Amino acid sequence: MNNRLIGSEPKPKLFSVFACMWAIVFLTEFVKGALLVTVLPVYMHNSLGLSTFTVSLAFSLQYVGDNALRSPAGWLAEHVGLRRTVAAGLLISWAAVAVMAISMTSASLVIACALLGIGTAPIWPVVMSTISMESEASGGAGTKMGIIQIATLAGTGGGPLVANLIVGDSYRIVFWVLLGIMALVTAAALLLPGRMRWSVPKIARRPHAHFSFPKRVRRVVKRRTVRSVYSVRKVFRALTALKLTPLLYPAMFLQTFAIGILTPVITVYVRNELGLTPGQFNVLLIVGGGVAVAGLIPAGRLVDKFGTRWFLHIGFLLAVIALAGFASTRAMPLVWCSVVIAGLGFAMILPAWNTLLAQLVPETERGAIWGVFLTLQGAGTVLGPLAGGWTWDSLGPQAPFWASASSMALLLLIHASMAWSRKVQAA
Repeated sequence: MNNRLIGSEPKPKLFSVFACMWAIVFLTEFVKGALLVTVLPVYMHNSLGLSTFTVSLAFSLQYVGDNALRSPAGWLAEHVGLRRTVAAGLLISWAAVAVMAISMTSASLVIACALLGIGTAPIWPVVMSTISMESEASGGAGTKMGIIQIATLAGTGGGPLVANLIVGDSYRIVFWVLLGIMALVTAAALLLPGRMRWSVPKIARRPHAHFSFPKRVRRVVKRRTVRSVYSVRKVFRALTALKLTPLLYPAMFLQTFAIGILTPVITVYVRNELGLTPGQFNVLLIVGGGVAVAGLIPAGRLVDKFGTRWFLHIGFLLAVIALAGFASTRAMPLVWCSVVIAGLGFAMILPAWNTLLAQLVPETERGAIWGVFLTLQGAGTVLGPLAGGWTWDSLGPQAPFWASASSMALLLLIHASMAWSRKVQAA
């Protein structure tokens, strides 16, 4: 069957949908990067005097809201409506930023973090489905993964940069700027088509105009319930038919767990332990993020040409070296070297890893299965911050970096085993 976009109007072509999703990813990651990297860690730790574990708990709730709802959000986008699902989610995220701007108590921050994650849950299942559908027609999944990762990295890096530039004695102006951006991205979601789904032949339905209203309602509810159960069964069968190596599941977890460990502590470490000013921190972000962004598209094209195996091997190894170097020294020349090495490593990892997963997704029920994959990866982003906060409070400021390096080393070993397995064609 051919796939097509179904909307109420001759809406955007698939490339237009991809471009719109690129903008949505960039702006939402910009807001989340500013909040989670720059504003909330320092404010909650230094101003409110909360423990690092408490900050990590708030961050984990954000990731819980984001990742726990990705699978149902993917299903909703595919079966209920693309535009309505994404726009409603972004409206919830806008409300979360509004809560942060109006009230800065610890309880409101925790609730707002959870709402922020819930609102952004539909985005990545929709993005991955769009890329999978487009790559079937024109190929180049690795290149497209690299392009969308540019939006992720540019937003995640740009948000903290702008926040560091405009923050002063009060964070309130930052929140109002982010509120305006969330309003803009919510409006952008209204440009998406009504539906993105497989085109299927229409099935003749028995007329029920002669039924009374309660009977008509019961018939509609029954029909939709049966369809929902059938859709869930199809997703389950598609997942079991993939016949994936069991090593893939801990690899999905570790890939995000290693990064999640550093999320609540990296800014506090740079500001308090290394003694960098916000301006110096900006330069650090520009160098590391710039290296990663500059390498994404070339790496994505090379992944399309040569496969994912060696890019993941080298990328994981570089990440281990960078994290261990960052933890073991406070000498700024070595810190800068570690940042550059980390940028190179993640430029290789991001397009190769997503391309590997894209090759495993079947043609049917794409949105829901991508939601399942992303939920599995999301478990790492939920537990990672908790581990980072606990190791910081219990073992010291360097401990989270050693824990992250150890997780990347284990991921390197797992992927090496997967690469040689007959069940997973990584190359």
